[in-house]
Amino acid sequence: MIGKLDADERVLSEKVDLGEQPMQLTSEMMHEINCLMAHTKKDGSYNWLPTDEYEIQIAGTFAADKFIVIKNVSKNPWVPANPHPNYDYEKKEFKK
Repeated sequence: MIGKLDADERVLSEKVDLGEQPMQLTSEMMHEINCLMAHTKKDGSYNWLPTDEYEIQIAGTFAADKFIVIKNVSKNPWVPANPHPNYDYEKKEFKK
């Protein structure tokens, strides 16, 4: 399938018995997430700001074992550290 589904559209046919409806976040769950997002740095400032841009993803290895990823895309691009000046990356050993 190519394209984007609206929230009320289903991928499967209505003839397929889905059993129970999919899990929905309750207001209690959302409140708990909001409390956890109030994490602060050592200086007391918040790590997560409402002005930042976020991306919500779902991940996991097994169908019944998933976790929610909240990625702060405002903190991109991530800049890696410079290579260690005393390490030979081809030989995979430190220079003497």
